[in-house]
Amino acid sequence: MKKIIGLSVALIFLSTAFSTVSAQKFKFGFTDSQKLVQEMPETKKAQEELKALTEKHTKRFQDMQAEYQKKYQDVVENSQLADASPEKWDELTMQDKQAELMSLQQRMQSYEQSAQKSINDKQVELLTPITEKVQKAIKDVAEEGGYTFIFDKSTLLYISKTQSTDVTDAVKKKLMVK
Repeated sequence: MKKIIGLSVALIFLSTAFSTVSAQKFKFGFTDSQKLVQEMPETKKAQEELKALTEKHTKRFQDMQAEYQKKYQDVVENSQLADASPEKWDELTMQDKQAELMSLQQRMQSYEQSAQKSINDKQVELLTPITEKVQKAIKDVAEEGGYTFIFDKSTLLYISKTQSTDVTDAVKKKLMVK
């Protein structure tokens, strides 16, 4: 008997919950958050800073490559000299020059990895606040407009424009972006 009463109470509870959910009106919106981030004035400044950092690291790496090429060419040219030539390096000097080349090559690889990490870290540092600002604006528009969901259209395969609203302009207005 207790099982029947418990089951009846559970069924009444579930039917009430389902009727409440089905009676509830959902409001859907969509926007393109990546486009919003790209249109932010802060993004342009961040991109310029990243470009300058990238160019600085690229220049340094190119200088290292030029140094490597010069030293490599010296080794090749010296190895082609006649054994009796006074400019020809002895075996110990040649080994030292080759070790120097290997060390420079390792430094170049290490620098390239460190530079890439530095650029990636700076990108995260500069773009995270911008992304968070856009996300906050989307959330504010959702709360003010009574939206149940706001989707990012770049991640969806299909959006029904008759059953959802493009909130991009409202988010731009909130962000004060033209």
